Amino acid sequence: MSPTQLIIQKIDLLPPTELEVVYQEVAKRMSHISRATKLLAKYRGKGQGIWSMDAQEYVQQLRQNTRG
Repeated sequence: MSPTQLIIQKIDLLPPTELEVVYQEVAKRMSHISRATKLLAKYRGKGQGIWSMDAQEYVQQLRQNTRG
């Protein structure tokens, strides 16, 4: 059984007051995730054109230089 299924089974056993606490906690965490995702999306692509090479190419060059 998956962890999610186990959690759902446990939730089914909770009284309404404790179920409300679980709901509030999940809602709070989902709100934090949503805000972080929106913030990251706002800045995605802002550095394009600043560097003269692709980021992956830059990392590969750094690795080559440190290896010898």
